[in-house]
This record gives sequence, C-alpha cells and structure tokens, in this order.
Amino acid sequence: MESGGAAGPLRYELLGPLRVRRAGEPVDAGPAMQRAVLAVLLLSAGEPVVREQIVQAVWGTRAGPNAPGLVATYVSRLRRVLDPDRPRRTLGGVLATRGAAYRLAVEPGELDLHTFEAARARARTQRAEGSPARALDTLDQALGLWRGAGLDGLPGPFAALHRGRLAELRLATSEERFELALLLGQHHEVVAELGLLAAAHPLRERLRALLMLALHRAGRQGEALAVYTQTRQALITSQGLEPGRELEELQQRILRGDPALELGVPPTVLRTLCLPAQLPSDLSDFTGRTAELRTLARLLGGGTGNAENGRSGAGRWLGAVPVVVLSGPPGVGKTALAVHAAHRLRERFPDGQLFAALHEPDGRPGEAGALLGRLLADLGVEARDLPVETERRAALLRSVSSGRRLLLVLDDAADAGQVAALLPGSPSCAVLVTARGRPTVLPGARAIALDALGPQEARRLWRRLLADGPPGGGAASAADEAAVLAVCAGLPLALRAAATRVAARPGLGLGPVAARLLDGRRRLAELSPGGRGLAQALASAETRLRRTPDGPAAVELLRRLSALGPDGLDPLPPDLPEELLDRLAEYGLVGTAPDGRYRMHPLIALIGRAPDGRGMESGCHHPFSEASPDRSDQP
Repeated sequence: MESGGAAGPLRYELLGPLRVRRAGEPVDAGPAMQRAVLAVLLLSAGEPVVREQIVQAVWGTRAGPNAPGLVATYVSRLRRVLDPDRPRRTLGGVLATRGAAYRLAVEPGELDLHTFEAARARARTQRAEGSPARALDTLDQALGLWRGAGLDGLPGPFAALHRGRLAELRLATSEERFELALLLGQHHEVVAELGLLAAAHPLRERLRALLMLALHRAGRQGEALAVYTQTRQALITSQGLEPGRELEELQQRILRGDPALELGVPPTVLRTLCLPAQLPSDLSDFTGRTAELRTLARLLGGGTGNAENGRSGAGRWLGAVPVVVLSGPPGVGKTALAVHAAHRLRERFPDGQLFAALHEPDGRPGEAGALLGRLLADLGVEARDLPVETERRAALLRSVSSGRRLLLVLDDAADAGQVAALLPGSPSCAVLVTARGRPTVLPGARAIALDALGPQEARRLWRRLLADGPPGGGAASAADEAAVLAVCAGLPLALRAAATRVAARPGLGLGPVAARLLDGRRRLAELSPGGRGLAQALASAETRLRRTPDGPAAVELLRRLSALGPDGLDPLPPDLPEELLDRLAEYGLVGTAPDGRYRMHPLIALIGRAPDGRGMESGCHHPFSEASPDRSDQP
C-alpha cells in the first residue's frame, strides 16, 4: 500500500534541497529544523530512531533542554503533513511512534536517493554484461535526479555529515559516467564538462586522469601533460605527496605515444574495479534461524532482498557503518548463519562481498596489518602500493571502500581491537562479524547472541540432513532419533556430525550411532568424524583460553565443572569465581541462563573430561587424539 494513503503517493527528494511531493504536487515540510528531523528519519531506512538520537543529529552539542520537546512537536506536525488521513491520537501510520522512538515508513520508489542507488547498481550490472551504452544511459538518468548539493541548506551535524557522503556519491558516479563515455569514444563530447569538474577537484587523481585521457584522445597532448603537472604540484603543495602510480603511468604512456591509449584498448585508468565475490558456498540444507535472518536483513540490507527498490539499508545508522556481531558457543553455527545471510543480501552489495578469517591456522589471532593487506589486495590494490604501517593501511581501506557498496564478513574475531582496524569508513558498506562467547564489545555494533536450536528447528535440520526422514522407520528408529536429538541438544555442528556417521553406515539405521552417542566415553569421538567437527571447535576454544593470563585457572575450573555435570549444568553451582566464569563466557564455554546465572551446554561439558586429566590440549589419550585411532565406525 502506498504510504501516501488516499491523499496520493508521496515522493521524498534529498538530492538537492529537501522537498516532499504528493501526487506530483509540492507539500510544505515545514521550517529548516523540522525538515532536518525529517531527513534523519528518511535516512534511517525505516529503522526506529530514538528521540535523543534525533536531538544529537539535529542540534549536536548545541542542544538545549527544550530540544526533546521540539522534536516531539516537529514529529507531530510532520504526521499531519505526511499522513493527513490518519485518525487523530493514533501512533501508527506513515510516521509511527514506538516508545521513545519514531519510525518513518518509506516505500520502494518514494525516496530519490533509493532510486539513484538502484540505478547506479543497475548500470554496473549492465556494464559487466557488456552493455556500456545502456549503462551510460542509466547513469545519465540517475545523475539527472540531482537538483544541487544533497540536503542543501539543512542545519545540524547529521545533515553536514550526509552532505559530504552524498557529494562523494555523486562525484564517484560522475566519474563512472565519464569512464563509460570515454569507453564509447565520446571524448570530444565530454572533455569540456570533464575539465570543469576536474578544475573543481584539483586533488582528485581519478578525475584528473580521466581528463588527461580525454584530452589525449582529442589530440591535445600538451594540455593532457599540463594537467599532470598541475595535479602533481597541487598534491605536493597541499599534502606533500607525489601522484599515484596510475597517474604517473598515464603520463609516461602519453609521452611515448602508447597506442593502447587509443579506442578499443582499455587503458589502466579505465580498468574495471575489482568486484570480489568471496563468500564460501552456502549450505543447501540450512535450516532455522528465521528470526535472526530477519533481523540481519533489517540491520544490514533493508529486509526485502530486492536490489531494484534501492533500499539497501546499509549505512543508515545516522552515518555510521552498520556492524553486526554474531556470537555464541563453539558449534552453534555462527559462520553458517553469517554466510547464509550474506548470500541472501549479496544483491544489496553490488561492489563486492569480502570474507576474511581472522585467525591463523594455528588458532592465533590474525595480525591487523596482515589482514588489511589481504583485504586491500582483494580490492585491487597492488602489493607495491601497500603502506607498511597498519594505520596507513587502515586509512587506505577506508579510501578504497569510500562510496562503494561492499559487504565484509569477518569470521572468528578475537576482540574488538582486531575488528575495529578492519572497518571501512563509508556507511554504504556493511560488516558482519562472528565471535565466540560474549558479543565483541565494539562501539556502535549491534549484537546477536546465538543459542542452540530449539527442539522443532533441531528436528527439522536433522530430517533435512537425513533426506527428510530417519532411515529404517518404525518405533525403534523414532526412539533412536529422539536419543540422537537429545544428545546433540540443538547444536548444529553435532547434528551434522551425527548425520555424517549415519551416512557412513548405509543400511544400518540410527541404532549404532545412537548407541555410541549414549556412551559418554565415546560421545565426543562420535561427533568428531576424522578428528574434526565438534572436537576441533572445542579444542580450539580451549587452546585460545589457555593463552590468556588467567587461562590455566579457567581451564582447571572448566574440568571441575565437567566432572560435576557430564550432561551439562543449568545453572552452574553458586559461589564460583566470578572472574573465571567471565573468562569462560568470553570464549563461549559457558552461557547465561534466563535468570542471569551461568550454565554449561551438555556437549561443551565434554571439553574438560580428558582421561589423562590434563585437558584437551594433551591429546595423547583423548578419544579424538591422532594417536588414538577412531574406531567408532566399527559395528
């Protein structure tokens, strides 16, 4: 249903001075401060915005004690303007109140910025499909939506921040348009317009390189070389830097008359941006997590999965980069959920999807500088152009990602500091992080804590893993299935391992697997085919725990608790050392019960019960040790 109701469809325009239209006719959105409040709501992508956030966004540090009351007044006026058919004294409708927050419903096609972003994504697809002329037409239409500087004339720090973002978005799109025009041989048609825009941005190397190329192709080599000289002088004077490699190479190629600069041969400056697509394969049998997927779609991708409507949702948190942290114990399916959600949202991020494992093969946290180097290389930065210092690499990542719609999936984060160094600066990007134990404390991040699957979701996953039914059928098979589900206790990694054991014994049914799982001495080995799976996840968690200052004491407490509760403890006994429980919780080895007390999952309770009493790291007598052959496949 159109949010304009019977009075006609609404159209919000931010690409210039903010204005509102209904059925094509102007609507008075009120004075500047009221329109600034409207801009905050529009750029929050349908998310509820707390009143205090609006105060900070519109007034900043200059907010007075009457500012919250003014927000309420402006919202009330906006309701009457935007939703004249809404019954009085109701809190729903186009502009709804939710507690101390407000939410503005913006439907597809109602906001010019959404239309612009969708057109830009469509143009990139058209170019990638080999239709540069169609892509150029699409960008011409998109840029035609602009009526001046975005949010022109609106007061407040929020508007100022987004004016800069919108200006960068418009400029980057103009550069893409000029690239396409040059690719199509239209250098004579664009050289004058390109010259004016380049003059307004004397330090913008990409734009200046395009001007050099256009002048060269128009037979004006002297002017092209003069542009290089002017750009170099401006960079040295203002920043103390020499031009980048691409600009230097273009100058040298013009000097030697490189025929590759002529039409038909794509020059370096026109090379297509690297569009990484690094997401691991999705699980075809992924099951459950419906509520979490809905939340992730809302926080990272606007919720619908349709790129054409332009409602990406990315970067709508008052100018910040959207960051969501998935946390939970080993084996709960954090990475599987992150990958599944990222595949569902990939259309929202047409500039690429990056996936980075944040731990080395030996389990140690990856060093931020090395991780940044890999991310930058994946985005097309040459190794010789990588700065040595971590801080400069982080700054380069922010520059390379600016204005691009990228999704970063950062898997298995060690701590907040590691993740903070890898964040892009542009709110057009989004970041999905997985972390063990408690949510990584990262300013501005949204946290989603994963627990074991509920009984119904666990059964659905188990049935899908076994091709929709337990082998053999009958009452005995149903009893065996119930036993397997009870032992796995909703842990997806355990369910998958058990299904692997069943598949390895075709025709034998569930009985042998159920019998081994009910034997506490063999349970962990049965759930760790080939020494991997649950055993590997638990061993990795304990290894990392031991490396912390109080890790050995925490591991000793873990073994004591395991001895108390071979099938888990919910809740844990009172009067245990709080600091050690906190450490175990950080690594996902204990959780929190609904009443706030700690609890231990029954499978995680296996971690401390190594027969030699030295924990899982010792390995030599443990059921999943390489020194102890896995005999669980024998009848």
